[in-house]
Amino acid sequence: MPVAHVTLAEWDVSAIPFIGSSACGRATLPLTLPADPKYHNHLGTVHAGAQFSLAEAASGHGCSTDSARSGRLRGGGPHADVKFRRPATGELTAQAGAPPEEAERFLETLTRRGRATIEVRVQILGADGSATLQSAFEWFAQRVRA
Repeated sequence: MPVAHVTLAEWDVSAIPFIGSSACGRATLPLTLPADPKYHNHLGTVHAGAQFSLAEAASGHGCSTDSARSGRLRGGGPHADVKFRRPATGELTAQAGAPPEEAERFLETLTRRGRATIEVRVQILGADGSATLQSAFEWFAQRVRA
């Protein structure tokens, strides 16, 4: 079976069927997973796979840049460390970002070497604001030669 290839220039996280956003067109952070029984596991809570997918999408969206969206960067990865904190119910929200010093190091290394890694931390919050998942995703980026 052929695998579809999507470049970063075409990447639109809002195309992931279960991730919603209040924005039209390209999704903006924070990303959400609507409350819907179709995402539940046999225990009636949000399935771990759905939570992981939301976190991974938010991490990729969180580390994307104008250069990546324009196709001047190629990304890869990620390596993920994930901790499920408690059962999730209701609508979930993903918050993603990297500490400013991590972002600066990433951009400096990317400029100097043409490739770099960045760690993006993601937290999934339940409707009550408590964390259901905490994670760190390490992404690799490389400049694309013209």
